[in-house]
Amino acid sequence: MVKFDPRTLTRGPWSTLVWGANRAVVNRILWALVSANDPAAHWLEIRTGEGDPSDREGPADLHWVPAHRLLVARELGSVVPQDAVANLALMTIIRTDEPAHELLRLSDFLRLPSAAQDLISQLGSTAGARSIGISNTDRIREYFPPDSRQMRPVFDRFLEAHLHPFFSVVGQGTERRFASDFVFETQVADLAHWREGKLLCEKAPGDSSLSEGDSVPLKEVPEISAALQGTVAVADPERP
Repeated sequence: MVKFDPRTLTRGPWSTLVWGANRAVVNRILWALVSANDPAAHWLEIRTGEGDPSDREGPADLHWVPAHRLLVARELGSVVPQDAVANLALMTIIRTDEPAHELLRLSDFLRLPSAAQDLISQLGSTAGARSIGISNTDRIREYFPPDSRQMRPVFDRFLEAHLHPFFSVVGQGTERRFASDFVFETQVADLAHWREGKLLCEKAPGDSSLSEGDSVPLKEVPEISAALQGTVAVADPERP
């Protein structure tokens, strides 16, 4: 039987993606994984349109995330890619002798959504790695490249800043999810039946403790079990 310690997910410069059919389940599991690796983790929740009732069963509305570490994005402008070519700031910060790979890294960063740029700039550090959860990325995936190779720079910009990004996707998984280092599918019908569910590892780094195809019962991971039972301590009732 596979033993799974969520804290192994950040023992290398790795990113994690969790996907599945039920938003409440996926986001609670994401929070369990993020907070197990960084008790002071930040959480970016993407919301668009009229709102999804299942959001009320997620970490933000359950007040598990302190207000000062919670960012709720309700406008697409802050969470979709930007036009780096049109950013005139490039003209003032690039030297003519700048190496080509540095220019590519810079342009990749400038293409990131403004919310991602802000988080990387504020939290990124060489003093120690941090973790950050970004939920509901399915709500904006039409704005991102469909190919995992094109998506990889998004993950790399976080990792270069010593941030471990954790992403959630609700709905059918696409090929682009494999841009992440760890990929997990939540195999569970809904929140009411979580005890019957499993976490399937679809991808893992070769030097990690997990392998492709490993399956872990959700009830056997204490951090996940607590989140799905709703027994996580309320961190801060105040909302931003």
